[in-house]
Amino acid sequence: MLDLVAFTKPVLDEITGQDVRTWNASPSVLAANWQVPELDSRIWRVRTLTIAFTHDVMNQLLHADRQDLCQLQRMLDRVLRARLGVHAQTDLGSRALTLTVDRLGGDS
Repeated sequence: MLDLVAFTKPVLDEITGQDVRTWNASPSVLAANWQVPELDSRIWRVRTLTIAFTHDVMNQLLHADRQDLCQLQRMLDRVLRARLGVHAQTDLGSRALTLTVDRLGGDS
């Protein structure tokens, strides 16, 4: 069985530069508390990030070997950076963010 926290946490830690508190919310959903600075401020506010992995992505992860998991982690990094970047530009002060990972592949 794939440990979703062990798979995703290093990616979140790398993106944020923090030790992100991460836990399973369900078998295919991961929740995390992380901090981002307020725009033009040194104030950091805790937010809740929920990452839902679709059934297809979970099957892909469950059937991947160790080498494929490393490559899928890199793909997850790109997906999350892109989606978090878009959110940061449009954020209206939401304290929670939910992302759905519906694809990890060549054009993710």
